[in-house]
Amino acid sequence: MLRQALLSCVALGALATSALAADLPTQKGPPPAPVVVAPPFSWTGFYFGLNAGYADPSSKIGVTPGGAWTGDPDEAGVVAAGTAKFNLDGFIGGAQAGYNYQIDNIVLGVEADADYLDLSGSYSTPHYGGVVERSSYWANGSTKIDSLFTLRGRAGFAADHWLFFLTGGLALADENFKQSIGFNNPGEYIGLPLTGGANGYNAGSASTTAATWTVGGGVEYALDSHWSFKGEYLYVDLKSLSFNSSYTDTTPATFTMQHHDSLGGLNIFRVGLNYRM
Repeated sequence: MLRQALLSCVALGALATSALAADLPTQKGPPPAPVVVAPPFSWTGFYFGLNAGYADPSSKIGVTPGGAWTGDPDEAGVVAAGTAKFNLDGFIGGAQAGYNYQIDNIVLGVEADADYLDLSGSYSTPHYGGVVERSSYWANGSTKIDSLFTLRGRAGFAADHWLFFLTGGLALADENFKQSIGFNNPGEYIGLPLTGGANGYNAGSASTTAATWTVGGGVEYALDSHWSFKGEYLYVDLKSLSFNSSYTDTTPATFTMQHHDSLGGLNIFRVGLNYRM
């Protein structure tokens, strides 16, 4: 009996200890570190930056004689001297600003830029001997493009930090053209240009800020959340320039001429650095 009583007490004590232990709070380890998920990269926002590159338009100058030049013995030679073609390749650089809005992987935006262009070319001829004894003629001319403004839409595809885009819109190009064609006749030859006693000139200039169009495309890479680097190509459709000139010799006879300059398309290759706000 005594043995059974002792065993019962031991069993009851074990049950009580287990119940008490169950009621006590359990100790836990440190909480797991939170998992930080970076937000997806977005091209949405305003930006501004700088650009620099190379451009390579061409200039093709020609003349159309009229008035007393028609039928002159040196008409064909003067036309040849007034015809020239040369390149205006050189530096382009400036600043741009714009805004992008991203929808899924599609990025839509608008960009404006203003650039300085160091694009100029010129030609000159020696003094050619005229048909009539002791007479001669010569020519020189130049073309210059010194500024460009564009306002363009942009549409592109974003692949994380990469943006591939097409662009197009309005362009304003500052174009300048001048030409001088001279003729020297030491004697009083009827039907040949002669002013001021010996020298005659068909000369003048034309300049315009031509409103035209531009298209292009490029790729941009985001270096971080603010800075991005881009490479871009633009084609700008330049406008032709022309002006008329005239002079009257002592015959008197009036020599007229149309001067025209056909500018080839402006191809621009440039890089740029943008800061996104």
